[in-house]
Amino acid sequence: MRLSTIVVLSVTGAAILAGGVLIRSARPLVATVTLEKKGIKSLQCNNVEYIGDGEFRVERVTLKKANGETYLGQTSGTVDLDVQKQQLNRTFPWGTVQVTYSTTHNQLQLGIRTTNTSADTIVGLQFQPFSLKFPEKVQEYDGTTPLLAHNIGDLALVRASYGSGSIVIASEDVTQPLMVGFPWANDRPTNTIFPLSVHTGSVPTYPDSYPRIERPIPPKGTDQYDVSIRFAHADASQAKVAADLYKRFHEAFPSQLKWSDRRPIGAIFLATGGLNDPTNPQGWFGDSHLNIATPSGKADFRQRLLVLADSAIAIMNSMNAQGAITWDIEGQKFANAVSYLGDPRMVNQLAPEMADVVDEYFQRFRNAGLRVGVTVRPQQLTMSADGQRAAQTVVADPAQLLIDKITYAKNRWGITMAYVDSNVNATDGNPMDPAIIQKVAAAFPDVLLIPEHSNLRYYAYSVPYKELRRGEVSTSADVRAVYPASFSLIYTADGPLDLYHKSLVKAVQQGDSVMFRTWYADPQNEKVKSLFSR
Repeated sequence: MRLSTIVVLSVTGAAILAGGVLIRSARPLVATVTLEKKGIKSLQCNNVEYIGDGEFRVERVTLKKANGETYLGQTSGTVDLDVQKQQLNRTFPWGTVQVTYSTTHNQLQLGIRTTNTSADTIVGLQFQPFSLKFPEKVQEYDGTTPLLAHNIGDLALVRASYGSGSIVIASEDVTQPLMVGFPWANDRPTNTIFPLSVHTGSVPTYPDSYPRIERPIPPKGTDQYDVSIRFAHADASQAKVAADLYKRFHEAFPSQLKWSDRRPIGAIFLATGGLNDPTNPQGWFGDSHLNIATPSGKADFRQRLLVLADSAIAIMNSMNAQGAITWDIEGQKFANAVSYLGDPRMVNQLAPEMADVVDEYFQRFRNAGLRVGVTVRPQQLTMSADGQRAAQTVVADPAQLLIDKITYAKNRWGITMAYVDSNVNATDGNPMDPAIIQKVAAAFPDVLLIPEHSNLRYYAYSVPYKELRRGEVSTSADVRAVYPASFSLIYTADGPLDLYHKSLVKAVQQGDSVMFRTWYADPQNEKVKSLFSR
């Protein structure tokens, strides 16, 4: 068996002058790798061995025929090591896999190049390049939850720290989808030996909540996955270890958000879902005594709505708010997942009593110098013939649907804010493709988009929504490392403001904004106001 060693030496620790005292920087990290026929014989960083099992394995390959039928390809084949190129070559009936190993300072770089020699399309690949043996227990692993990350709208980075050091696994390509990381530990509960997984498509043994990685390789086609293993000191943040990837992501998806106003935003809910009252089917004001079927009931509704608007305006002025979003101008006739209808185009049809007053309602806010907004959904509301049942239906072009809804609301009421509700994939519950939000934001550069769900790339085009009651108190440091001017909108209602007061003050100082109840004088509002007083 022929062995090959790749060694790249780093510069020695630099001396720096701080406060008149000569200090030496932390000991530089140097990665070395030794190859053998089936993969890695040894992977060391500063003479500490990290390889548990170095064999490169193809765990799963899925191919699709022209008729749509899928099948599994063979995972056993011939193997050869090209010492000159530092390259492992594996050959299968469906194609070839070439793995190139190299080290640079503290990194091991893997280039995994797959060529499809079959007549069918490869729609899924799962590789196990090796397993790592950490010197100590991995702190991030709870014994159950996989340490996996993908780069669909995000960076595929997994940090594993172990007391004396840390490792970051990274997909080097920030634009092409890939999932990397550690699905489990082989030695639970010791949790020191982890197989590295690199995959596209889907893996049946992984949680269904993970998105499917669409990266097909057509017949005679080739694709390459570039993955790095980055050794670092224990106190090194992920942002520091992967600073080059953060920069690359920002360059690939530059920020297009221009919204300097960070004053708070009000939230107005006009109805209660699932009230099921025949005289007030939309649930207005949660009042089962309201009867909108009568002229007097409609007049009462109109008066109460405009009084609410005037009261909300006074509250927002006292809070120095920039405006408010009204969640449910169509009412909330239907409960649960359908309750926020998110289609302002249907207000006349769904709530005729609102159609008679809604223009004046929004005009009062605008006359007071306040911005107005509504809720929109990227699904199409469909209703039964009798109007008693409804569903939110997935459409082929959700971006265009959102554009159509916002256009209507902008033309009729002059909205400049839109809460995007339920912006998730129908199959896995992950945030929709950020390109959808990008397209909508480009169509309305003067409208603030506030998506309910988000990933890193969303911050380039919108202001993601967060909730204090879920412990979400600020934009994450990783997001700010990529988009320094980005910010989140944190809904404070029902959240422990006293517990998170200092964190919220810091978040506001860093540029985040907050949302508060506006349709009545919530006692919490004084605490919200205090966040902006420093």
